[in-house]
Amino acid sequence: MLYYTDEIINNEDGIQCQVLDISKVDFSISCVGRKKKETTILRANGNEKIETINSTGLVESTYITNPDDAIFVNNEEDIYVPRDAYGNAWQFDFIENHGYEVTSDTFFHNGNMAINVKSTKLSSLLPEIITIPTCIKDAWGKGSHQFLFMGATLKKDIDSGKITGIDKGAFDETWEILEHNVKSL
Repeated sequence: MLYYTDEIINNEDGIQCQVLDISKVDFSISCVGRKKKETTILRANGNEKIETINSTGLVESTYITNPDDAIFVNNEEDIYVPRDAYGNAWQFDFIENHGYEVTSDTFFHNGNMAINVKSTKLSSLLPEIITIPTCIKDAWGKGSHQFLFMGATLKKDIDSGKITGIDKGAFDETWEILEHNVKSL
């Protein structure tokens, strides 16, 4: 069961999303999983507008890059810039510090330097727990919210404890469950 605050925040498409009280999300019985698919990471040139779009075509988040930010590209629809709890974007040159192993040499992709990586990080997962339009307020720093819709998964980073979401389509395509219904790590 999820608990929400009384606050409503509209996403960029005007959909009213109830704010999730992340302090009350219970990961005591969760799955353990990781990203299974290789990801291409681009070195941002700066000023690229990155709109993360969910599987139903709705905007999940928007970010304008700074030079050297790491832009994750799973496919043409699944593009995002991961950020820490303070809203700072991960940097291309330090991607291995975030639990990724580089699996390719450097190459160019649409005018950006790029590499392929695979995740080595495990996360606690609550698959398909989102049943109403939901907002994780300040998910990537003040004013940078994440909007989640029906079928989305909640993810708790095992190292940092940070809670974010994964759209159902992105989860189904790029994640794998390694252990079912285990006590949260």
